Amino acid sequence: MKVNKSETAIVLIEFQQQWTEKGLFNRLIKNQLETRKVVENTRRLVKEARNQGLAIIHAPLIVDPKRKKGWLAYLTIGKIFTKDTRKAESVGGLFEEGDVLAQRDYYNLSGFDAFYKSDLENVLRGHGIEHVFICGFATDQCPSKTLRTALRKGFDAYLVTDCTATFNGFFQKSAERKDGVRAVTSRELLEKLSAG
Repeated sequence: MKVNKSETAIVLIEFQQQWTEKGLFNRLIKNQLETRKVVENTRRLVKEARNQGLAIIHAPLIVDPKRKKGWLAYLTIGKIFTKDTRKAESVGGLFEEGDVLAQRDYYNLSGFDAFYKSDLENVLRGHGIEHVFICGFATDQCPSKTLRTALRKGFDAYLVTDCTATFNGFFQKSAERKDGVRAVTSRELLEKLSAG
């Protein structure tokens, strides 16, 4: 695992209140989210990474119900990650001025991959990023699929396991095993950062 600070980014996928506040999506991951202290781990990681000069990149999902496209946007009637509602807002304590926002096609909810119909690749390359550490929800969906796309695109990418959550422990462990050597904990990453 390499950590050249000027070439390293933390990518936060869908760290939005749709997942962390009361509602169906929260109920789906609540047990894993709370027992594994995912939000607390991520806040700690982001704070230390930011202090050490790493890029913090947010990849939210936002759906405009008036301009929805994609099968999932239609299936949910635009009622998830809804533009201009708390559901689409960032989890408190994670976004700060100076962070980077990857723009996604907010109206096309079809793909479970933060690279899909977004400028994430351009953002990473524009900031000279080679090493990517991925956090987010739900582990075996968007984060894992984003990880695999990042690797195909030539990035040195990792899943930060304790900064992700999914529907149950079985799916979480399965995703971690599948990602194998590309799975790290926030503690391991912080130790690497501290070692310089």
